[in-house]
Amino acid sequence: MEQMLYDRIQIMFRILSAFRRLNSFQIIVLGFAFVILLGAGILMLPVSSADGSWTPFVNALFTSVTSVCVTGLTTVDVATTFTHTGHIIIMFLIQIGGIGVMTFTSFFALSFMGHSSFTSKLVLKDMLNEDRVNGLFRVILNILFVTLFIEGVGAYLIYLDIKGALPGGTQEEVFYAVFHAVSAFCNAGISTLSGNMYDPLVAQKYNLHVWIALLIVFGGLGFPIVFNYLKLLRHLLVNTFKIVIGQQKHYIHTPRIININTYIVVISTLVLLSGGTFFYYLLEMDNTLAGLPFRGQLANAFLGAVTPRTAGFCVADMGTLTTGTLMLTLILMIIGAAPMSTGGGLKVTTVCVALLTAHNAARGKENVEIRKREISPETIRRAFATIVFYFCWLGLAVWVLSITEKDVSVFTLTFEVVSALSTVGLSLNFSPLLSISGKLVIIFTMLVGRIGILTFFISFYKEYKKKNYTYPQENILM
Repeated sequence: MEQMLYDRIQIMFRILSAFRRLNSFQIIVLGFAFVILLGAGILMLPVSSADGSWTPFVNALFTSVTSVCVTGLTTVDVATTFTHTGHIIIMFLIQIGGIGVMTFTSFFALSFMGHSSFTSKLVLKDMLNEDRVNGLFRVILNILFVTLFIEGVGAYLIYLDIKGALPGGTQEEVFYAVFHAVSAFCNAGISTLSGNMYDPLVAQKYNLHVWIALLIVFGGLGFPIVFNYLKLLRHLLVNTFKIVIGQQKHYIHTPRIININTYIVVISTLVLLSGGTFFYYLLEMDNTLAGLPFRGQLANAFLGAVTPRTAGFCVADMGTLTTGTLMLTLILMIIGAAPMSTGGGLKVTTVCVALLTAHNAARGKENVEIRKREISPETIRRAFATIVFYFCWLGLAVWVLSITEKDVSVFTLTFEVVSALSTVGLSLNFSPLLSISGKLVIIFTMLVGRIGILTFFISFYKEYKKKNYTYPQENILM
């Protein structure tokens, strides 16, 4: 008995020793994998299936991955395939995938690594955009509070709008409101109605479309931006009070609280939302928006422009959209949301830095500057590395699917892969038609997209040790 206990303790110490050799990125990958497999196992059970049978493992795994990776692509009709219990499990998987895996694995990595790995703490500090290493625990708790608060307000507004619209009564309406608030804020795009946002029960609930769109926007902004503005609000309130009571004079120079990251994200988001809404309305006014009241056209155009930024809610059957709208959607999906948000894609900061660098290269200017601040060379390198890895994975996945999925257009395959890699969830009605091999390709692509394409590849690289010398430079023809 004592020998058995000793052996188990030895095994535990070996496992802990193996974990200590992992970096923070590898721990995050393992965290996602654990939650996905656990969710797939629960969704397989008869209690989660509407017909009382065991759900095939591939379909359960696909649903678990699309929930944890907050993507929204589904090979089955979530509304009719799973029971109320299954919907609750999916909602928790979305919540965990939206914020839980990233924050809790960061929390675990920080606690587990202890004081011996200051480098890992610095990596987590950069991921959470925190100024101080010691403030990481507080930031993680703030993330949880802000998430639950926004989702709670969103659920209340959704409930007020759908009250009396669903056949299941108050209980069904409350669950619908909570589920869709979580799904929207976490940018998942999964719905408990077969028709998503164009289901006959909610198709004319235009206020609902606006609430869903706003929840997506807040989720896609990223926690650092929310905290930055809360910091500004606190600063204004405290200093205004001090000025009123005479403890402080008016500013000669306004303090710089809103950082460059926040500035880029907010401006880029406004440009993408306004431009996307305008062009969606222009391209669909004689198609899917025809016959709707003007308020409905604006609401649907707004949600149609917001949802490609990694949410996946549909205001119309994707197969009925014009070619121009599909191309607009594809571009918005590739750009994605903000860093450290519940969204995916290349991220607006990555695209902005790359465009500014290309602009400077055309002008012959070396430094990339925004609002009297210079962007570091490391940031520029990471931006271009992210773009290169993204399109390499995109090309590889489309190539593999072109082999496994016969007689399917390249555009449909590209749209499906971009939707998975950017964790969007929009599909040209192709996801249910995927073969087993195709499903596995999309599953892995969704996982890579949620972890982050650069983070995924970094987890396989050994840290480079800087050298104290450089080689002579030589130009290469471009």
